[in-house]
Amino acid sequence: MPHGVPAHIHAEAVRDALIEARPAGATTVQLRESTGRTVSQVRSGINFLRKSAAKWGLPPVTWSRTTGWQLSEDPAVWIAFERILFNAEMRHITRAIDEVMTPHAKRAPGDDFVRLVLDQLGGIRASLEVIIRIER
Repeated sequence: MPHGVPAHIHAEAVRDALIEARPAGATTVQLRESTGRTVSQVRSGINFLRKSAAKWGLPPVTWSRTTGWQLSEDPAVWIAFERILFNAEMRHITRAIDEVMTPHAKRAPGDDFVRLVLDQLGGIRASLEVIIRIER
């Protein structure tokens, strides 16, 4: 596939390959082989597809170590992937609080900015904890 092809063209090829692979998924390498694109083009296509899935009437594009990339119609697959995303965001926010904002707050306890950020990030972290723990 020539370089300089728009991302939506790669996304269409990736979409077709994932639909063909249903209900199983496909690894990046398998998508590269089935679409004739480079790994970079496959990733570009996946990124575009993820942004466009709802507009195109598709389910969310999910990924797992066991199945690879999927366009599954199973809500349980979507929720499992969403939990992975929320856990990752929880780790990012917790690290920002612990490694950056808390030392800032200790060095500048009167800083209004750091107090506001800690309050807001604390609220986000609490919300993510609730979402992660929701039973289905």
